[in-house]
Amino acid sequence: MRLDPNSKVAQRLNPVLFLFPALSIYIVFALYPTVSVIEYSFTDWDGISPERNYIGLENYRIMFSDKIFWEAFRNTFVWSGVILVINVGLGLVIAAMLARVWKARLLIQTCIVLPVVISPMAVATIWRWMYQPKGVINQVLDGVGLDALTRPWLGDPSVVLYALAFAHSWSTIGLSVIIFLAGLQAVDEDLYEASKVDCATPLQQFRYVTMPALRPVTAVVFILTLTQSFKVFDIVWATTQGGPIRFSEILSTYMYKRGALENDYGYGSAIGVALLVIVSFATIIYLQIQNRKDQ
Repeated sequence: MRLDPNSKVAQRLNPVLFLFPALSIYIVFALYPTVSVIEYSFTDWDGISPERNYIGLENYRIMFSDKIFWEAFRNTFVWSGVILVINVGLGLVIAAMLARVWKARLLIQTCIVLPVVISPMAVATIWRWMYQPKGVINQVLDGVGLDALTRPWLGDPSVVLYALAFAHSWSTIGLSVIIFLAGLQAVDEDLYEASKVDCATPLQQFRYVTMPALRPVTAVVFILTLTQSFKVFDIVWATTQGGPIRFSEILSTYMYKRGALENDYGYGSAIGVALLVIVSFATIIYLQIQNRKDQ
């Protein structure tokens, strides 16, 4: 049976056929694992036994009374906050500056974007070497007379989380800059000309022209950065594994420890579900705030 391409049935099937390959990949590699994790969170499965005993909300009850979970929860929010400030705030400033620079612009863009393509494990190795007590950072500080600021960066509980967050932002801020640059190219130049007529300074142009015009782009960068920061695992595990004394423990590393290392997949899955809910709520709240500003 051959369908007429102009028939209503064919017109309805065409979008489905085009979406089917991508939708199949999404279902197999994203939706199905997510549903499976939610199912495992209601069990006491050890990850090995073929049998899974359903225990209802017991894992979630344990989680709410787990002090280590709440430490990881707090660290995750601090970690994400630092990364958001750097990737979104500093990324926008860098993009705005690059948009006004023409000489060596391609070279600068390449240097900023290059870390994005480096493997997370390679990034962890580079920064673990730089953060050593006798590493490059401390040597530079000694060389410029700021030896009072030298410290064992990955062994100092007061700075380890911020040091790792900076290292992660170094490897990911290039993506934010590229997205912001693409958004800046769409900003109407007449707006800047009008602001010049009103004697606006470059800082005022950035505040009252650039930032409002890039609000939709900023929302995209914010959501991408937020979701990426919450699911980061590689750089923390390859450098400190959550130490010292859990001061760099985040939800993803704690989930891995409980699930994969301690064979408590049920509880590890519950932490994963909590992480999913936190990211979803944070994204929804941010989008609601943005929608209210646009109204």
